[in-house]
Amino acid sequence: MQKGTIFLTTVAIGIAFLVWLLPERPEQKELSPQNLLLAIKDDTRFFSTDEVAGMIVGQDPSLQLIDVRDSLEYVKFHLPNAVHIPLTHILDEQNLDLISENDQKHVFYSNGTIRANQAWVLTRRLGYQNTYVMKGGLNRWVETIMVPPKPPTSAPAEAFEQYDFRVAACRFFQGGTAINPVKKQTPVKVVPRRKKKVTASGGC
Repeated sequence: MQKGTIFLTTVAIGIAFLVWLLPERPEQKELSPQNLLLAIKDDTRFFSTDEVAGMIVGQDPSLQLIDVRDSLEYVKFHLPNAVHIPLTHILDEQNLDLISENDQKHVFYSNGTIRANQAWVLTRRLGYQNTYVMKGGLNRWVETIMVPPKPPTSAPAEAFEQYDFRVAACRFFQGGTAINPVKKQTPVKVVPRRKKKVTASGGC
């Protein structure tokens, strides 16, 4: 098992035991510690920065970004339309009411992944299912969306399509216009025009 996985599991177990001490919300069915550990190993809780960028640009109404950093970090920079819920207040009644809206995908993010993962563990343990984590956090956001690396010339076409999307997304988040998803273009078959046959007039 990798060191990062061991650390995350240890943190998750510690948080899970703390959650046992919290008052139960009757409308939620809490997740057992065993099922919580299984859920932690499931990467489907992660949204990539590309997925988040695409949802923001496309104005996906189901997306609810939640910034779990402290106030100073949030004021300095945050993603568009993200609500601010510091990790230390994630279990406040009004915040849990927001997270209980099941018609939305509540995506936690922080600078890295640790605090967002902690928020996910706390809420998932209490039975909230529509919670996710932006993998890599804002550090990954900068690396992929705001300063996208150009793929090598030997990279497959998909890598260049992803790069084109990231460049367009970067322009959008820097104040440009909305972008369209990158689509593969079907090459247009050019049919050569036939030369008009010229009939010679007159004799030799």
